[in-house]
Amino acid sequence: MGTTLLEGNLASISFPNLVQLIKMESKTALLELNRVEVNQQAEMYFQNGMLKYAAVNALRGEDAMFRIICWWNTGDFKVVSCTQDELPEVNVTRQIDWILLEGMRRMDECKPFKDLLPDLTSAVSFTQEALEAFEWDRNDPPEWIPHWMRRLPRSFSMAQLFDVSTQGHKETCDSLKAMLYTQGSMAHSRDGGLDPAHAPIQKTRFDSFALICMEVMGYDAARQMVENTLAEMPNSDIDALGFTQMVDLADRISMAVSRQVGFDQGQEINRKLRARITSLL
Repeated sequence: MGTTLLEGNLASISFPNLVQLIKMESKTALLELNRVEVNQQAEMYFQNGMLKYAAVNALRGEDAMFRIICWWNTGDFKVVSCTQDELPEVNVTRQIDWILLEGMRRMDECKPFKDLLPDLTSAVSFTQEALEAFEWDRNDPPEWIPHWMRRLPRSFSMAQLFDVSTQGHKETCDSLKAMLYTQGSMAHSRDGGLDPAHAPIQKTRFDSFALICMEVMGYDAARQMVENTLAEMPNSDIDALGFTQMVDLADRISMAVSRQVGFDQGQEINRKLRARITSLL
C-alpha cells in the first residue's frame, strides 16, 4: 500500500463529504475506517475517484455503504494511495451519488429507531420474554427471534448486533425493531440503565449461572458451558450442591470463560458467580 493522503476523524468531516472529496480528486485509493472502542473496521476502494469495493462486518457492496452511512458518525479514517493491481474484485457498480442519496433516505426512514439507539455503542438487553422463548424453542426458535441473535450476549451494543448478523442492513434493523416492539429486548437509557420491569430474572441456580455467563457470550454458548462444567463435577446436580461445591463450580466456569473469551472477562464472571452463590443457597 502506498502513501497516506489524508487522515482524521469523521467527527470533523462527515462520511458523505469525505467520499465526495475522494471522488472530486479522482483518487485511486483505499479508505479505511476504524472505531477502536467497538472493534469495528470498514474499508472502501476507489478507482480514479469511482467507488469499486466496500466492506464492513459481513456486508459487502452497496449494503455495506448503507450501514456506514447510517451508523458511522465518528471514527478514525485514513485514505491511502494504491495501485490498480491492489484493487479487489469489484462489488459496487452504482454511482456513488446514487448510493449516498439512497443511504440518506434510509437514514431518514430509521430516524425514530436511531432516536432510541443513535450510535454503534448504543446498548440493548434481551428481556425475560426473549430468554424464555430461547429456552422453550431451543432447536427451532420462533420467527420473531432470528436464530443468529442467539449468539449475542444478554446485553449487547449495536456494533455487536451488526457483527453477528447474517442479514442485510435493512433486515438486521427490522429484526431488532421487531424485538423492541414485542418487548423481546429493551434499549438502555442514555445513562446505561435498563427498565427494571424488563430486566432478566434468575429462576434457578442453573439459570442464574447461565445468565451471568451470557454477559460475555451468547445464550446457547452460556448454557452449554454451564452444562459441560457440571458434567465434569463429581455431583452434576446443581440444585444439590453445597456452598463449597458451588464455589468450585463458579471457579471451573470462570476458567472455561477465560479460555474462550479472555482472562479479564473470566475473572469478572468469577466475581459475579461467587457473589450470586449466597442468594442461591
